[in-house]
Amino acid sequence: MNEFLPAGRLSKVTEDGVVVQIQTEFSRRPHPRVATTVCLDGVVLHKIQKDWDAPVESQEQQIAVEKFIGRQHGEVVTVIESQKRQIVSGHKSQGTADVLEGLARVDGINGAWCLTDKGIVTIDSSGRELLPEYAAVFEGLISLCKFLSDVSTLGEATEGEIILDKEQLMILKRDEKYYVVAFEPNCDIRSILRDLRSVMEKA
Repeated sequence: MNEFLPAGRLSKVTEDGVVVQIQTEFSRRPHPRVATTVCLDGVVLHKIQKDWDAPVESQEQQIAVEKFIGRQHGEVVTVIESQKRQIVSGHKSQGTADVLEGLARVDGINGAWCLTDKGIVTIDSSGRELLPEYAAVFEGLISLCKFLSDVSTLGEATEGEIILDKEQLMILKRDEKYYVVAFEPNCDIRSILRDLRSVMEKA
């Protein structure tokens, strides 16, 4: 049987001398899938993966996969282009890294990430990947925080709690930067809020 391997795509986005690399490719194992990976200085910032229904066993199927690869790759490159300043800024910021390290050390927390205002994960403190589809939810929550801050007489909105697919998360804001933390299952969230707030206040 002939094997058909769809051609992948590789792009680079440069900002302030820093290169963000975007790669989209088709993989057969462990199961057919198309994955787009965004890397900065060798660190994976973001990954989008879509399972493919069946092996690619004809030229027509190969062409169909390549069209999908081109579309998904182009969409990701467009988003990275529009957010490259924030992505690079977040990566360079040692202060941001210190905050994430502090948040990740709090008892009851099993992951801490930094977000752009479009919901893209820019730094992953734990090596654990958040689901790519969360980005749209984060973007909506950040927009809501901004709206509430603008219309409220109670001050700026700096915290928001959300449950996604049985995962309990919290968005925190400090100096125009947004962070998200994941809580360990069955933990008492209210009892560890003081430690989280202490980290944010010291930032």
